[in-house]
Amino acid sequence: MTPPTWRHSGLAIALAVAASAGASLAHAQDAPRSANEPQAPPHGAPAPPSPKPFAELDANADGAISKDEAAVDPPLAQAFGTLDTDADGRLTPEEYAVYAQGQS
Repeated sequence: MTPPTWRHSGLAIALAVAASAGASLAHAQDAPRSANEPQAPPHGAPAPPSPKPFAELDANADGAISKDEAAVDPPLAQAFGTLDTDADGRLTPEEYAVYAQGQS
């Protein structure tokens, strides 16, 4: 068996360096972000929607959101019974604010 030539060992070193560099770049992409850097949702995951303004949901402008008015916002409609703390079938601005704060 003949010893490896300088050319073959140089090729092996070049391949090792390239592989190491690729691993370093992949690791850098997985590195945690700083606390000040905004966090984007994972690819394919939509950003959570912001709650609609109270006035937009209060379609008839009577100062409250009825169950029918809440139906345009499915998460709000689902939480309606819990949010309606006085059980009058309407959400006041204060009752809606609890929902909106939790959605922000």
